[in-house]
Amino acid sequence: MFCKIAFGVMAAVAGACILGACVGPGGKGEGDSCSDDDCSADLTCQPIDGRTSDYCCPTPADQSDKSTCHPGVDGG
Repeated sequence: MFCKIAFGVMAAVAGACILGACVGPGGKGEGDSCSDDDCSADLTCQPIDGRTSDYCCPTPADQSDKSTCHPGVDGG
């Protein structure tokens, strides 16, 4: 009886770990291009002056270490 319960618990834990690895963290990372609200929780999708895309950046964007969060020409 104990072995069946232990096996069930281990199977549930393994399933949760596999599901977590497949789903991964929510949202795009800092400096990634974005649309709407697809950034991770601590970032916002925002337009950056001089760039043609919106990017996931902190607020204010110039606090980022990523060049895409700073005003400039795309690609730099």
